[in-house]
Amino acid sequence: MTEYGSAGLKWLYGPLLPATNALFARAWFSRLLAWPSTWKRSAASIAPFAAKWGIDLEEYEPGWTTFDEFFTRSFRSGARPVDPDPDTLVAPADSRMSVYDLGVGTFTAKGFEYTASSIVGRDCAAPAAAVFRLRVDDCHRYCFPADGEVLETYEIPGRLHTVGPYSAGIVPVLAENYRMVTVFETARFGTLHIVEVGAMLVGRITNHPVRWARRGQEKGFFGYGGSTIVILGDFTAKPAATEQRVLLGTAFGRAR
Repeated sequence: MTEYGSAGLKWLYGPLLPATNALFARAWFSRLLAWPSTWKRSAASIAPFAAKWGIDLEEYEPGWTTFDEFFTRSFRSGARPVDPDPDTLVAPADSRMSVYDLGVGTFTAKGFEYTASSIVGRDCAAPAAAVFRLRVDDCHRYCFPADGEVLETYEIPGRLHTVGPYSAGIVPVLAENYRMVTVFETARFGTLHIVEVGAMLVGRITNHPVRWARRGQEKGFFGYGGSTIVILGDFTAKPAATEQRVLLGTAFGRAR
């Protein structure tokens, strides 16, 4: 399926790349582009958007009065059952998942080499990484992948480049974009670092203020646009550098 906004992104990450770095990968640009989605008349675009991108509106709680409200829609109860095995990590969102082994300390994604430390902005020796890329047609609510305690949450300033394929090999988005990091202590998987990555049109990351959380419990949501979640920790999962479609609540990893 074609990426949302592909025509404009080809220009922004082609001939206009210097301007994108200097001007457009900034919060003001994302706020400006997202602003019309808060207007009441934007609600008229919900049905055609859902039809174009194959979104089943019956899976979500109704009552949106703007496109922005639709974009941050909530699932109906039971629409995304959580895998019943407590010894598994579950996918935090409807997304495209890639899994990497950091046994040598690094992994390569979309043309760039990353370490766990480069993503969380401080020393981190996690041996595995799971990357979940949300497209514009995905529900942008996300959940906790395991039971545990929130030890710390902090922000890392950065730009707001697209996390889609047009920035591949051009911008190391997982280490340069604005990020929200949660240090999450679990009984089964040790310490996890859960990283929400901002993106073009996504200057707004909202995490609920909780200390203790259950597996599958809503953690927060992204504002308008697509974005990415990275989970770093000591878990095993079948490495898959090619993106695989997963739904929120699907099991993807186990404790070592």
